[in-house]
Amino acid sequence: MFIKNEELGKEIKRLRRANKLSQSELAKGICCQTTISGIEKGRTLPSIDIMFYLSKRLNVTMDYLLSTTLQRAENYVLSTTQLINNYLKTANYAEIFELTTLERKLRNKRDLGEEFNQFIDWHFYRSSYAKGNITWQVCVENLTFLINDKSIFKQQFQDLKIKNVIANILADNGVYNRALNIYKEILSHNLDMDSYHRFTLKIYFNLSKMHFFDMKYKESLEVAEKGIKGSLRLEDFSVLGNLYTQAAQSLVQLDGYNRLVIDYLEKARVIFILQKRENYVDFIDSILKEASKYEIN
Repeated sequence: MFIKNEELGKEIKRLRRANKLSQSELAKGICCQTTISGIEKGRTLPSIDIMFYLSKRLNVTMDYLLSTTLQRAENYVLSTTQLINNYLKTANYAEIFELTTLERKLRNKRDLGEEFNQFIDWHFYRSSYAKGNITWQVCVENLTFLINDKSIFKQQFQDLKIKNVIANILADNGVYNRALNIYKEILSHNLDMDSYHRFTLKIYFNLSKMHFFDMKYKESLEVAEKGIKGSLRLEDFSVLGNLYTQAAQSLVQLDGYNRLVIDYLEKARVIFILQKRENYVDFIDSILKEASKYEIN
């Protein structure tokens, strides 16, 4: 995260007014009035020595000026990423597209860091594809460019999340081998992060689902059951209902309806009820209704 000219300028202007100083009075013996004007308007950053003397005259420490500016930028980044993630939960790609389009324009005026820029670009391309503005091939190409950027300021975990989206798009469009390689590569990293291990649960579900659509039901079942074990170990129910459902559907394709299928479906149903995912509960009920037509062993 970098110091932002505009944020620092706003804070210096606020402190100057709080101390009842004019720009000329603040600048006296430190720099010229036009320099203060440029700093307050965000046109330039003060040098370290000027910032030191300004902080003295404004009755704050240099650390305060730096930390306050950084905190504002960090809060903005956090609130923006949370807003986009909330839109993702409801698949509101129209809002994501509008927000990320604006952020890309604002980037010319202020830079909130390469990790944030990558996050915005990622969701810009993702929402563009979801809205039908670009083809899946163009989306994959642009997302691949983002993760191939070798900037030292990028976060590896975010790269893995983008790779998951690439694999999902490939799988949705029947490019199973490429998607499979990406899913496997993500799972091979084994980062020492709790968030990474929870993230892999989504990968297990996505991979299991892909195998199912590719009619590789044995592989789909094996991957889903790995995800189930991982979810129980981490006490993470975020995709556990989906994994139970996927495992049950794969079992039906392999052996027909049996007691394990019903057990998985009933567990999935309880989880979906707790999560208030009514559509999923209805889907499980439809499978259980179909299963009731058969003799369960």
